[in-house]
Amino acid sequence: MKQLWPEELDAFLDRHREGDVTLVDVRHADDFEQEHMPGSVCIPALAINERGAELDPKRTTVFVCERGAKSLAVALIYEANFSPEGEVYNLMGGLDAYMGRLAYGRPKIRVIRQSGDLPRMLMTAMDLEKGAWRFYQRLEKLMGSDGPVGLVRKLAAVEIAHMNLIHAYLKRLDPHAPDCITLVNTLPGSLAEGGESLNRLFELMKEGELGWRALFEVALEVEVAAYEMYRGLADSMDGEGAEIFYTVAGAEKDHIRMLLAEL
Repeated sequence: MKQLWPEELDAFLDRHREGDVTLVDVRHADDFEQEHMPGSVCIPALAINERGAELDPKRTTVFVCERGAKSLAVALIYEANFSPEGEVYNLMGGLDAYMGRLAYGRPKIRVIRQSGDLPRMLMTAMDLEKGAWRFYQRLEKLMGSDGPVGLVRKLAAVEIAHMNLIHAYLKRLDPHAPDCITLVNTLPGSLAEGGESLNRLFELMKEGELGWRALFEVALEVEVAAYEMYRGLADSMDGEGAEIFYTVAGAEKDHIRMLLAEL
């Protein structure tokens, strides 16, 4: 699955013959009726498993939503479950960015790069999990009683379980590694690349300019990044290591579905 910048879309479509590209809008049908890209088809996010077979697997498929988070998750699910021959893309920033309406920017979520230093990769994975835990903790406090607070609390608890699971495997590789609490306390818990911060998004939510759904879209990007990371780790391993990370990847996919249901 590849990412397509909104300013690239028109030229991208011009390079392809009519009928070679399918634009799939994953918003609700009512939103689609109000506004959509010409020639796009509507398959709401939660219907992708039921209706994905309607798409021509030989065509290039571009998934679109409001701001690019839901479509990113749906593109990943479609590619994993239907194995299309054609390329699969997600429109970054979604319809709002394409139409020039995106009023706020979202930092790019970190992705763990494959390397030969597995212990370091595991510690980086723990750092990402800590960042996700901190994100959900902060989101829960700001939400108060508005929105699905129980889901946020559950997701935060699962991130702690993931940190413990990853640490247990790290200790098997490196018996001299610090205990889990000591190690986690040394990690910054950074979610965004290049030193960017999510603080501005939380400030906008606190000021009432953004609702919890906007932060759920960031959470969706976090879970997608984590899923891809754990799948990559699992694919590079054998035996117990592969089993552990396929299990965690499966849990991240469940989180993606839960967040999609709320969005």
